[in-house]
Amino acid sequence: MMRRIILLILVSLLAVSVALDAAPRRRTSRDVKRDKQKTEQEIARTRKRIQDNDRETGRQLDRLQTIEANMALRSDTIGNLQLRLDSVNNAIAALNDSIGHLEQRSAALKASYARTARAIRTRRQGMNDMAFIFSARSFAQAWRRMRYLREIAGSAERQARQVEAAQKQLLEARTRLDALKATHSTSLSRLNTAQNALRSEKLAADKLVKNLRAQGKSLSRELDRRRRQAQELQRELDRIIEQEIRAAEERRRKEEAEKARRAEEERRRKEAEEQARIEAERKKNEKPGTQPQKPEQKPAEKPTQKPTQKPAQKPQEKPAAKPAQPQYASEAEADRRLTGSFESNKGKLLFPVAGRYTIVSNFGTYEHPELSKVKVDNLGIDIEVPAGAKARAVYEGVVSSIFRLDGYHNIVIVRHGQYLTVYAGIDALTVKKGDKVKTGQILGTVYSNQADDNRTRLHFEIRREKQKLNPAEWVR
Repeated sequence: MMRRIILLILVSLLAVSVALDAAPRRRTSRDVKRDKQKTEQEIARTRKRIQDNDRETGRQLDRLQTIEANMALRSDTIGNLQLRLDSVNNAIAALNDSIGHLEQRSAALKASYARTARAIRTRRQGMNDMAFIFSARSFAQAWRRMRYLREIAGSAERQARQVEAAQKQLLEARTRLDALKATHSTSLSRLNTAQNALRSEKLAADKLVKNLRAQGKSLSRELDRRRRQAQELQRELDRIIEQEIRAAEERRRKEEAEKARRAEEERRRKEAEEQARIEAERKKNEKPGTQPQKPEQKPAEKPTQKPTQKPAQKPQEKPAAKPAQPQYASEAEADRRLTGSFESNKGKLLFPVAGRYTIVSNFGTYEHPELSKVKVDNLGIDIEVPAGAKARAVYEGVVSSIFRLDGYHNIVIVRHGQYLTVYAGIDALTVKKGDKVKTGQILGTVYSNQADDNRTRLHFEIRREKQKLNPAEWVR
């Protein structure tokens, strides 16, 4: 009985303990605050991971662009080297044929010269030239022998010169062949090096593409971000250019109005001068004590010769100073002059950077060469340069605007009449708005992204007002 009571008490205590553990513990404000901090920290860590992943995706996209541009250049180099090798191979084959003909000709000349020498020795019968001549039976025969020896000697000398010339040609041909073979070996080595480099770059590109495709949402976010930045740049450029067009139209309108006003003032001045002249003539003819002159006696060529009474000067009669040309008139004329000169230099404009560069993105809308279903829409060209490279004006003009945008840093617009050049991605500026720049003048240092291996790129555009033009057709 006692055991049952003890067992019952133990079971009851166990049940109470379990119940207490299962019952919800009352949460305090400190618990809520701690959980909130943990949640915020987790959110911050998640956001940072997403941002780091997006930045890495951007770096991989930039590296992929660089590799693709290098692959395109490498393919062009391989094509040119292959053409050169084909040309060298054809030249070697032609030279081998020529050497074969020269060897045959040289051998034939040597054989002919040997036969001539043997004939001379045989016909002389062991005698020297003088003995051969004086052994003649008559003077006529001696004369014929002397002429014969002279002709034989001349023929032998010509054959000797021919043999020597043939040997020289053969030596020169063999020297050219050795040079062509050396060129062939060098070109072949360069071709193999370029092909190996292209294969390595292709493997790197394939690896990057695989990584980018695996990132999925991060790639989509990065592409959308770049697309929004490009669209924002175009909207801002369109807005600035529209504003400049309206200002130019206003200047032209004021110029026309000013020309019309000056023309009207000139017409009124001439009318006033003519009226004053007529009034002076009338007063002269009506002067008391003088006989009015008859119209027919009045000299036609000098109607107002030496008037006795000078008419009172009116403000209009005083020679007016020529009105100064307004600034907008000279600016409009400069616009027209710059427009014409800029157009005439199409295809000869200076490149916007000096030294080594690579065009990593071309003008136009096209499918990405490696990433399927990704469309590239570029209204200019993107140029990758070494860190520290400078952007320069492709032609003389005026800095019409400078502004900043995320992803592009400083953007400089240089106006060349109706044409504009846009330089986006400049870090340290050396010009300001309103500056007149010369061809080749430095505009600033191209921005280097330290978070992306100091990758340095300049975005460059050419426009005729709002019309977008392909820069590759204008610069050299």
